[in-house]
Amino acid sequence: MTDIKYCRRCGAMISDVNNTDWYRHISVKYCPDCRKESDRQKTALRVYELRQRKKQKDKFRDEQLELLKVENELLRKRVIKLREETESLQ
Repeated sequence: MTDIKYCRRCGAMISDVNNTDWYRHISVKYCPDCRKESDRQKTALRVYELRQRKKQKDKFRDEQLELLKVENELLRKRVIKLREETESLQ
């Protein structure tokens, strides 16, 4: 067990088990300045991943839309053909 913890980024001393609460000591990883930067980077990564997922969903939706357009056109042609056949039988 270490009695002193250091920032994972800059190496500054951030906690001493003798001067702080034990739970804070075991949970702290960064100094206040590095924590802000770490939070900013994590937020940027989370937003980037969210945008990538949205792009994938949008791409899938657009592909499905194009397939539906093709299917509708084929069905429309088939309906016209069936109408012509029924008219010719009458």
